[in-house]
Amino acid sequence: MPELPEVETIRRELDEELPGLEVKDVICKDARLLKPDPKVIENAIIGERFLEVDRRAKLLAFRFTNDVNLLCHLRMSGRLLFRDQDDPEDTYVEVKLKLSEGKELRFANARKFGYMQLASDEEVQKAFAKYGPEPFDDLTLEKFKEILGGSRAMIKNLLMDQSKIAGVGNIYANDALFLAKIHPEKSANSLSASQQVSLFEALKKVLWEGLETKGASDQWYRTAHGEKGGYQELFRVYGKAGQPCPRKDCDGRIKRIKVGGRGTFYCPICQNK
Repeated sequence: MPELPEVETIRRELDEELPGLEVKDVICKDARLLKPDPKVIENAIIGERFLEVDRRAKLLAFRFTNDVNLLCHLRMSGRLLFRDQDDPEDTYVEVKLKLSEGKELRFANARKFGYMQLASDEEVQKAFAKYGPEPFDDLTLEKFKEILGGSRAMIKNLLMDQSKIAGVGNIYANDALFLAKIHPEKSANSLSASQQVSLFEALKKVLWEGLETKGASDQWYRTAHGEKGGYQELFRVYGKAGQPCPRKDCDGRIKRIKVGGRGTFYCPICQNK
């Protein structure tokens, strides 16, 4: 699933392209992806222009000139692609917004878990308010310590709990815990003060690297221009089960376990309990 760096990359690219463009038509192959239904969305946005693209955590909000919005969640396999209308077709496209100046916004969704949902400004704020603070926005070290200290959950699960900390997913949680030398099953409230600081800094580091490289394209994710990101070239432990620990002074090998139902990668020597 695209995480904060991937969704923010898409937001930035679309926010450069979409404002001022008018929606000319809405084409939908699978009505389940448009909420409450395609006809309501057509009536709300055809003839309107994009104002901006906003984001909280992994949720995007397209704002229009008539004070309506489209919330969009990519889920596991969603792509938002900004194209010329005469560009070759992309695979798994379920929704197309035909725009002025011969442009298109294509919503590809191989597993059809993602969605676009019509929302008022108030509904957007309510949706955003469900998420916790973001590492690049309102997550301070003090708040981070408070969140960790108040939970007995395994630290990896806590990092991925969007109501506690927004935008962190499996890839960046794995790599941040490795950098901080913390076992993914360690309880959050058992971390020492120095471990809390190390993890806070590691989390920001890997997310910033992800943003600088336009995200991780080890699987489905592409930018809004259909390009691969580059963070997969920087993976420390994610997806590297059986490989040597990347730390030169460690002779461990990366191990894969399940934490919270997700594949989890760590070095049993560097990240001991």
